[in-house]
Amino acid sequence: MKHSSLLAPLFLAGLVGVIASSIGVAEEQNRDRTGAPGSDPVCTSCHNNAGASVTAAFEILDWNTEEAVTEYIPGQDYIVRMVIVGGEGSMTYGVQGTSVLVDGSNAGSFVSVSDNAQLEDVGGRHIVEHNAPSSSNSFDATWTAPAAGSGDADFYMSALAANGNGGNSGDTYVGATFTLPEAGGTAVGETLNSSWDRPSLLAGNTWTWTAPVRGRLVVSDLAGRVTHSSHVAAQQRTEWTTTGIQLVSFISENGVRESWKLAAR
Repeated sequence: MKHSSLLAPLFLAGLVGVIASSIGVAEEQNRDRTGAPGSDPVCTSCHNNAGASVTAAFEILDWNTEEAVTEYIPGQDYIVRMVIVGGEGSMTYGVQGTSVLVDGSNAGSFVSVSDNAQLEDVGGRHIVEHNAPSSSNSFDATWTAPAAGSGDADFYMSALAANGNGGNSGDTYVGATFTLPEAGGTAVGETLNSSWDRPSLLAGNTWTWTAPVRGRLVVSDLAGRVTHSSHVAAQQRTEWTTTGIQLVSFISENGVRESWKLAAR
């Protein structure tokens, strides 16, 4: 029956002797390693087989037709499919994924998963991850899109292709991201409030910005790692130091958003 895998009960693996990551780092370690802003470091220190060719990608599908979508309708259900391809020899697969808004809060909600996955919560962030080493390279979740006016939903995934030898040698980590805009909304990178000034470069790698209203400012690098985050009052001047290209996002207390992509000259 169509979608039966999405509605199956969660299979919670807890076998004695299974290493912590085999049942998911959120379940076992209470860690968010999705690569989303504010998450813990991803899994490359332990799983980094540079010789293996592994890719990962999101597919966001209409729940009824299973056709790919390019934008979401607020409040509607979709299938979020995380697919891992590649590896050397007979592989098993693991994954951890999430969806967030520009301010780092949850984008919508995950309500059910395929039988090789489980739903977790780490510090309030919703996470979908494997519940045991999976012979299937595909993990599904039913996702309810956020409310109207939320803007882009950004999906982040950390994926592993493992050879099952009980160690980390031969295992490969790969990350993936995907942005799904709101239907009729403003795409990432477009100006949401053209009257707000862009941050200014003071000197070297130090930036400054004065908040027009009260809200939250988040600065992250292109890998999604948050380098600065602060709640600011109206007309409060904020400074931060960063290197390379940065993504700066601000959301006001009444939900108005603005984002900039900046780089030092």
